Amino acid sequence: MTYGYKGKILFVDLDSGKSRPQEVSEHLKRMYLGGRGWGSLLLSELVPKGVDPLERENVLMFLTGPITGTLVPGGSKYVVVTKSPVSGGFCDSYASGRIAVEIKASGYDGIVIHGKAKEPSILFVSDEKVSVLPAGDLWGKDTFSTERKLKEAYGEDCGVACIGPAGERLVAYAIINSDYFRQAARGGVGSVMGSKLLKALVIRGNQGIQCYDRRRVLDMVKNYKEGLENNDMARQRRKYGTSMVTNLTHSLGMLPTRNFQAGMFPEGVNEIGGDAFASDVIRHRACLGCILACAQITKVGKGDFAGETQEGPEYESIAMLGSNLGIKDRGLVFRANILCDQLGLDTISAGNTIGFLMECFEKGLVSQEFCDGLEVKFGNSEVVFELLHRIAHRQGIGDLLCQGVRQVAETIGKGALDFAMQVKGLEFPAYDPRAGFGIALAYAVSPRGACHRRAWPPKIESFGKLPPDTIEGKPEIVKRMYDDNCIFHSLLACDFPCRVAPVSIKEFAEYLNALTGLNWTEEDLNTLADRVETAIRLYNLQEGLSRDDDRLPNRVFKESFSMGPNKGLTVPYEGFQWMLSEYYQLRGWDEKGVPRPETLKKLGIFKNIKTL
Repeated sequence: MTYGYKGKILFVDLDSGKSRPQEVSEHLKRMYLGGRGWGSLLLSELVPKGVDPLERENVLMFLTGPITGTLVPGGSKYVVVTKSPVSGGFCDSYASGRIAVEIKASGYDGIVIHGKAKEPSILFVSDEKVSVLPAGDLWGKDTFSTERKLKEAYGEDCGVACIGPAGERLVAYAIINSDYFRQAARGGVGSVMGSKLLKALVIRGNQGIQCYDRRRVLDMVKNYKEGLENNDMARQRRKYGTSMVTNLTHSLGMLPTRNFQAGMFPEGVNEIGGDAFASDVIRHRACLGCILACAQITKVGKGDFAGETQEGPEYESIAMLGSNLGIKDRGLVFRANILCDQLGLDTISAGNTIGFLMECFEKGLVSQEFCDGLEVKFGNSEVVFELLHRIAHRQGIGDLLCQGVRQVAETIGKGALDFAMQVKGLEFPAYDPRAGFGIALAYAVSPRGACHRRAWPPKIESFGKLPPDTIEGKPEIVKRMYDDNCIFHSLLACDFPCRVAPVSIKEFAEYLNALTGLNWTEEDLNTLADRVETAIRLYNLQEGLSRDDDRLPNRVFKESFSMGPNKGLTVPYEGFQWMLSEYYQLRGWDEKGVPRPETLKKLGIFKNIKTL
């Protein structure tokens, strides 16, 4: 009997409409665990070298982990893994949603989608029944309308993941939406789904998950729940969500403002900060099976959008659609966020790209004519709404902006690439690396491009005891955080239970053993992290990425802030290069970032082992 896992992956060929279940090997379970771990190996096995990410040969994988669908804290996540249309390398994008649980309930640990449908379609999975069905009536509809219609047709208890107009039109930062307000948002996974003419997945299952030691799992969950009652961070998280981070990053001088030209937003932080958004919260919501209940349902209390309701917005969206665009009206930020969700756009990349164009416009690098006659100035909320529509539908200037900030900068020229805030083509999230050198390293070495979810050094740098403006000790911190998050994302545990009311790696090993009957140790999980991150590095190297791609825009090294606690501060270029080399060494990679033969042997990474 298989415990924790379902023991099968569903393979779907959209070209033929046929599907087949494939047994999961013991090697894949024991050496790569699940989630990100499985994706790190399967992508290299299933996608030929050099494939265009938007061609039929690319795969789109929806993967779960051994704790998905169980009572283990944070067990309702899934990850989408594919070849990135942004970087050309490895891409993994995470979300919560009922669909994660329904995949397991249908009898599968994951779904691997290959090929391209003959017409706009949906993939319907219900236990043994797998169908590719025409969905021409849904093509062109926004994500909210799509999910609503699918739930009306297949039942409110089904899981849905879908794309909007942006994904259909292959926008580089298109998202996959689920549960209306949850997104696998980063890296363009929605455009890969759109390239396959796949509008949505609809999953509904009726199978349970076998647990090796049910009593042990229940006892551990009970202890965790009791600990939540007295956990101040959990209370703060429930009250504010992530909106409170806006005030913290502003005070620390790392809040992206006007395309990262400043790290503080004094004229607007009180309007878009934690207390402001908390005043509009009307109730709380939990992901399926979660006891933390940290999502906020917010209703705009005043202004042009008074009465509108949504879940969130989260800090990244507040910052990138607020301070980064010079917008201080939270109703406008709220509306821009929900518009991105409906159109199927990543709020981080959309806000970053529009902010970049605003700076180019105000610097005179582009004309009003270039911008379709629009006055693209910071603080102009109306132009933001117009640009979001044009991006999602690839109309006018939107046909350029939809390619992401790197492509826009290369088109404009005139030194614009110096302040295009991206790594490997993926736009910066909402932490300025000049305010914490660990963030600079974390962004640079992220295999999918600039990312705050692989490592979050502010926890130790800005909010902890280690000076943020030093390089010493940062490679060790970043590696440790990367390893921890790799474990979480292979188990498929939500970040917030792992961080807010923390579950340690040792405790997760205990959960894992109680679920599966296997014998994982904390050391095993740490070795797993090294194995997975090295496998991902090998994939990126295969696809042409190298040390030269582990770099930051010149603004970070050459331009300092004019105000705030980080006034005059930049990331030292030579110090950054030292951190990069040190990080490689800690990983067992050489000076160019290539894993050494002895590292591969130690980690058990061999090319001749097939897992499926």
